[in-house]
Amino acid sequence: MDSIQQSPMVAEMGDVMFGERLRVARARARMTLADIARECGCTAQAVVKWESDKAMPDSRKFLALCRVLDVSAEWLMAPEPLDFHSTDTAPQGRHAKYWVRAALEELAQEARN
Repeated sequence: MDSIQQSPMVAEMGDVMFGERLRVARARARMTLADIARECGCTAQAVVKWESDKAMPDSRKFLALCRVLDVSAEWLMAPEPLDFHSTDTAPQGRHAKYWVRAALEELAQEARN
């Protein structure tokens, strides 16, 4: 089962930026939707729903995301928008704007190939 149904938690989350943080962490890890789906035991469509904040992974899949993406649960669920000028909120303490820029450049490079 993919756990892609609308979760009651999604409506209650308010300002949590889970989908945005998941997308950024996935780009930083250079993983595709299929890679994440394989590691979490679900479909790529489920991951798309998580990234668009239309559904939330169950607890087992959430912990797998944290492990695979090497981020903390606290960072992934933090309610604050990503701060690209702070090392405090970046995964692994890296300067967020640099790893996001690198990830975007890599995606552009892949699109050109």
